[in-house]
Amino acid sequence: MAHFRDILPFNTWPIYLLWHYTQRKPFRCRLLGGPEISIRPKPSHDYQTASEIFLDCIYNCDLDPSSVRRIVDLGGNVGYSCLFWCEKYPNASVLTFEPHPTHCRLLEWHVEKNGFANRVKLVAAAAGVQAGEANFSDEDDGSAIVQGMPAGSMRVRVVDVFQAVPDAPIDVLKMDIEGSEYAILADPRFEALAGRTARVLLEWHTRGDQGEALCRDRLASLGFTVGAGRSCGKQWGMLYGTRAG
Repeated sequence: MAHFRDILPFNTWPIYLLWHYTQRKPFRCRLLGGPEISIRPKPSHDYQTASEIFLDCIYNCDLDPSSVRRIVDLGGNVGYSCLFWCEKYPNASVLTFEPHPTHCRLLEWHVEKNGFANRVKLVAAAAGVQAGEANFSDEDDGSAIVQGMPAGSMRVRVVDVFQAVPDAPIDVLKMDIEGSEYAILADPRFEALAGRTARVLLEWHTRGDQGEALCRDRLASLGFTVGAGRSCGKQWGMLYGTRAG
């Protein structure tokens, strides 16, 4: 069984193990052959997210690394996904959308610290189908657009993703936006966006009667071969859409 320490230089293991069992402050480290990252202590989910991206490689695609030019990331979180792609695909640029102000600051720190600021463009807003504002919960990587104004929520900017994403081929489109994927998938303009996209990495989230089947069927109807990845029962999971050729 692989452990997070396996992707760390051996001389950092004592520091990592001490942090792992105490978690009193953020842990900063450089991954083996990879980027420098900062991991916030619990109750943040940074450690889980970093493990999924850098250890489990959930955003890996069967693409020639030298051929990837454009990645669109809906739900950039703290920037680990941007770092993973910038390291793996040296010729790629990443357009990422993230509305949470704390996550935006960490994302910017990560890309600047690793010298990727010229390859990553951050849109500090939620990806939606209509420009405006929305109430946004403060639940770490589970933060989402919500109805009403629950305690701890905030107002965030929303952009029309179909207007914000340039009209050009997309090698990888990733969506992890805590339920907002359904409005984007249902929008008639998604057909054109999907038509110029080679790979879709979609984390679905159950919202009422909306769930995996709806997302799978929508991608399949647009010509993608769809496979499944990690999941949490019927609550959420990953789908991988691949366009032939």
